[in-house]
Amino acid sequence: MVQERKAEQKTLIEQYDEGLGTVYERFRLNYIFQRLLQSYDIKRILEYPLYGMTGVDGINSVYFARQNIDVELVDCDKHRLEKVQSYWHLLNLEHKLQTYFCPQAEMSNIDLKEQKYDLVWNFAALWFYHDADRIIDRMIKLSRNLVLISVNNIWQPGYPLRKFFLDKEFFSDNQIDTRWVQMPRIRQILRTRGLEILEEGVFDTPPWPDTCLPVDDLKRKLGIKVDSKKKSEWLWSMLAWYAGADPDLENKVRRYMFIEDSFLPKFLKQFWSHHRYIIARKN
Repeated sequence: MVQERKAEQKTLIEQYDEGLGTVYERFRLNYIFQRLLQSYDIKRILEYPLYGMTGVDGINSVYFARQNIDVELVDCDKHRLEKVQSYWHLLNLEHKLQTYFCPQAEMSNIDLKEQKYDLVWNFAALWFYHDADRIIDRMIKLSRNLVLISVNNIWQPGYPLRKFFLDKEFFSDNQIDTRWVQMPRIRQILRTRGLEILEEGVFDTPPWPDTCLPVDDLKRKLGIKVDSKKKSEWLWSMLAWYAGADPDLENKVRRYMFIEDSFLPKFLKQFWSHHRYIIARKN
């Protein structure tokens, strides 16, 4: 029985392996969420739009559901939403989840009840939309209190490597609008709409640059031969951790948090951190 359980756990980890970088940033996101829950009464949240992260889609807000908070997600891909629902079912959290499909062209006009959510947020999602300013406006109207926006950090060395060399097709194929990774622009919109900026900073600061590419893909881009038949023992799965299949995962990831948890000032960390974030409150 024990052997069967271990085999099931290993299968889960292998099936939903996301890589160390993605799992690292998920834990650091969770720490931001934890601070929010310690300071504010949050009962219902909306992640809108949800897509913007590598790895297993739609599990960024699982942390909230595990704290008995109702979660609603919006996405422009019906197939992706079906996968998201299956992941939440696997975690026995589907009762805390509600999803909405909205075509990409209509995202800024989504018809949801205004001032319904204690927190409306998204992660690395705005640059897929040319009218992201209208999405931010909609986020503000849907929230009764807090808005959290996170974007890729253009100041860390992995960003220009990805944009101009390693992954140029991502930017062209997805018609990425790089205006919406500029935090001063987002901050100005929030302030102009009358929100109070509560917190602004950087996070996701491991000891490697962020190219958003899995290790094997990065090696291929650099012309390094990869043995596709060889199974990797370097497995990192946040979904498996949530499911209890890899209980030591957080401790393993913490080994790489020494820069982030150091006393280095923010102005230095911003040149290595992979993401920036801003938290604002409606008056």
